[in-house]
Amino acid sequence: MPDLYASLGVARSATQDEIRQAFRQTARRFHPDTNPDPSASDEFKLVSNAYDILSDPQRRAEYNGLFDAGGMPLFVPQVIPSRNTMGHLKEPQVVYFLVDIRATLWANLPTPPLNVCLVIDRSNSMQGPRLEQVKSAAKQIIEGLNANDTFSVVAFSDRAEVIIPAQQMTNKAAILNKVSSINPSGGTEILQGLLAGLLEIQRNLNPKSVNHLILLTDGRTYGDEDNCLLLATLAESDGVTVSGLGIGDEWNDSFLDQLAGATGGESRYISSPSVVTRLLTEQVRGMGGTLAQRLRLQVTCDPGVTLRSAFKVSPQAQPVPLDLQPLRIGSLQREEPVSVLLEFLAQVGEGGLQNLARLTVLGDVLSLGRLDERYMLDLQMKLTDSAEVTPPPLAIVNALDKLTLYRLQEKAWAAVDEGDVLKATTRLEMLATRLISDGEGELAKVALAEAYRLGQTRQISAEARKRIKYGTRALIAPPKAKT
Repeated sequence: MPDLYASLGVARSATQDEIRQAFRQTARRFHPDTNPDPSASDEFKLVSNAYDILSDPQRRAEYNGLFDAGGMPLFVPQVIPSRNTMGHLKEPQVVYFLVDIRATLWANLPTPPLNVCLVIDRSNSMQGPRLEQVKSAAKQIIEGLNANDTFSVVAFSDRAEVIIPAQQMTNKAAILNKVSSINPSGGTEILQGLLAGLLEIQRNLNPKSVNHLILLTDGRTYGDEDNCLLLATLAESDGVTVSGLGIGDEWNDSFLDQLAGATGGESRYISSPSVVTRLLTEQVRGMGGTLAQRLRLQVTCDPGVTLRSAFKVSPQAQPVPLDLQPLRIGSLQREEPVSVLLEFLAQVGEGGLQNLARLTVLGDVLSLGRLDERYMLDLQMKLTDSAEVTPPPLAIVNALDKLTLYRLQEKAWAAVDEGDVLKATTRLEMLATRLISDGEGELAKVALAEAYRLGQTRQISAEARKRIKYGTRALIAPPKAKT
């Protein structure tokens, strides 16, 4: 249930005059005639609905009773700004907010069952250790599932075959034998595998289950990328998360990022078949600790403010597409927060307080079957004429420092695509220098070798590009505490 008081920015004890005044101020912020943000119209409707209810004493009393019955929110965001104040400057100013979303009450909630489909690329290029390791991983996953978990396996090449129809794990011996029957053949058409896998998940789709499709591929799909992305968007609306794992160096990392990003899922690079089993089993095992899935972050900017970028810092670092609102940021674990770094460009207005944006965190709480559980807050900054600048918090400094490395490699590949070899090699050398200073010697060697290769041959290595891209991305997430 939405917090109508938060929508208007007033306390539960607010008088009718305070509610009326808050509505006028908030309505001006989000009125579509003055606010160009695409989500401002929806926010304005929510504000108007909040005022309609809270301005009526009888409806307000009824709402208070229902809201109190809902208890405490099950997840809340904590916000860390990059600075405490903004100066009265004519130029737009950059400001960062680290949004840290944590579970609150979860100790007495039951562990949600899994509804997982493993979609395996079995094209000819998977022949040998790659496919054997994937089959070994699938068997270990099956062995670790509970009786009430639902699991399915789809193998695809230029057509898809359901190897294990969606079922609970009551006869593991028979299921394990079916995994052994997967053999390589044909080319790679990811759409076929996605469609068959999502149909298996749909058979047992449940708002109280972790509904997750894991795609594993080593090749590129041609001609069906747009349909795959459309399918992922439809899956997200049904509460299904799609994650992608790429083996080797021939798969399309940009496409896999987009595919996973459309649902808030993760995309990962697997450099060697020997790590497939560990990564897959860890991923599935971790799903049992999910509190909420379909976690989303609606960002509605105030007039004069633009959201320039969003980057998920933890638990798995990756860019968050801005063209999908609300922002898809994955699943929330019971004991591990989801952290997102937001970058705004703000033109300062008049007065002593600057409203920058309204954040609404939404998620589906699995154990309770509560869809679109939400928490709302406003991002604000005090305005001052003082020239004093306070250093940013350490958490933001660390995130930005590592994010700079990731963006350096992005700029290097962009220069390659533009045909500017000198600029690309310079940026790779700068990246290597920064990596060395951060104690990342092995990754620095890869960057230097690739800079030399590019300067000599004007070509890049697909393997090195992925190692640098996913290596710098992995540095952004803070190290996990040892248990």
